Amino acid sequence: MAVLELLLETVEDLIDKDFKKFKFWLGNGVDFRPIPRSYLENADQMDTVGKMIDTYGEEMAVKNAVDVLKKMGNNNAAQQIKSRYTAGNTAAPSTSAAAPPAAPVGPPAAPASMMAQQGSIIIAPNVAGGTSGTWNINITK
Repeated sequence: MAVLELLLETVEDLIDKDFKKFKFWLGNGVDFRPIPRSYLENADQMDTVGKMIDTYGEEMAVKNAVDVLKKMGNNNAAQQIKSRYTAGNTAAPSTSAAAPPAAPVGPPAAPASMMAQQGSIIIAPNVAGGTSGTWNINITK
């Protein structure tokens, strides 16, 4: 099932009071960057899901929805969306077309570092490799 459909079904199942709480927590953030409240003020379910995907991307939108539902005390809905998302991402590939064998995967790349010394600056660095996962950026002066 597509993430858009999964999130929309989940949000549409919330009663009005709970949907209002859901938007409240999206606008305040739980353990994530909040969506600006002005984006959510008059947003219906479809608009809210669209803003979530635009702001966080699909995977993080699901994770953040789970976090918000847990914060609201709706653990059942949180577990359902998490299970359905996981099941959708681990489903067996279709047998209609044979996929080529996967290339061997090497060890992960070493962490990259950048330094600017004595008043130098770093402008628009290029980072090679995957862009998913956690990024830690430390700025020291």
